[in-house]
Amino acid sequence: MPAPRAPPDTTSFPAGESLENQATFLVRYAILAPSSHNSQPWAFAVTEDSVLVYADESRRLDVADPDGRELLLSVGCALENLVVAARRFGLEPTVEYGASEESPPSGGDHLRHVATVRLDSAGLTDEGAVQTELFDAIGNRRTNHRPFEDRPVAESVLARFEEYAATDGLGLELVTDPTQRREIATLQTRADEHQFDDPAYRRELGHWIGTGALGASWLTARIGQLAVSHLDIGEREGRKNSKLVTSAPVVAVLTTESEDVPTLLRVGQVFERVALAATSEGLAVHPMSQILEVDEFRTELTALLGLEDQTPVHLFRIGYAEPGSTRTPRRPLEDVLR
Repeated sequence: MPAPRAPPDTTSFPAGESLENQATFLVRYAILAPSSHNSQPWAFAVTEDSVLVYADESRRLDVADPDGRELLLSVGCALENLVVAARRFGLEPTVEYGASEESPPSGGDHLRHVATVRLDSAGLTDEGAVQTELFDAIGNRRTNHRPFEDRPVAESVLARFEEYAATDGLGLELVTDPTQRREIATLQTRADEHQFDDPAYRRELGHWIGTGALGASWLTARIGQLAVSHLDIGEREGRKNSKLVTSAPVVAVLTTESEDVPTLLRVGQVFERVALAATSEGLAVHPMSQILEVDEFRTELTALLGLEDQTPVHLFRIGYAEPGSTRTPRRPLEDVLR
């Protein structure tokens, strides 16, 4: 099973070494990003002045995510961590979206090159304390599956989140109205029941639970795998997750005009930046993707939010909750470097 992994000590940054060695160090922060089922579907290749970012198709959720949307969002989260870490250590990152003409790394036919981060050691434009705040949150960010407190999030904090999503083609809906949140909770219940009615979905979820990817011990992971794979727990999961939605003071939905690769990567980057900012504010974040994994419910959510030219692509809860102390496992650096 993969082991929990803490962020590296900042004092170990190889400041006097080559840009290639510095880039390799930065990847240690990229791999702390969140991902669907903690599948960690990313890989990286480091050159003398760049990091090539790959989507690892072998780790895609074939049932829950057949079109690879969640895979690309997850890779976008890792990409954002890489960018934030680069700036923390005085490197100017430039992200180029899209595949290069280079062949995939040896044995990497399952890898799809989706972006390149060019690193300039000449120095940064000054972003002040905000960048350091986001960087510090990388090691503290957790996905929080607990009920949230009945406590509103300040408008100034929500405005900050909206600023991060103010990118061409992207939108951020922040649902605070209790009636709308209850309607989303109803959709969540129906989506859970629909998903758990599918044996293939249960087997896929059971597989990832069984690997220990979600942080359980070996025995607990195996018991969880058997329960999810063979028991009818859709109604129970639906009720539980519905309560999680209604407990949250904010349900956030990231939306796009299109779903091409660069756009979905940018959505992942925005989500991770919001998650890091939320962490720095003492807030908890919990992605909930089931509604968006079923076309019928995704269409209903689009209508519920009154979207016209935008489509919902990522949904998550924001609020205050008792913090979790457990780090979910991470693949070792040598497994993701090519």
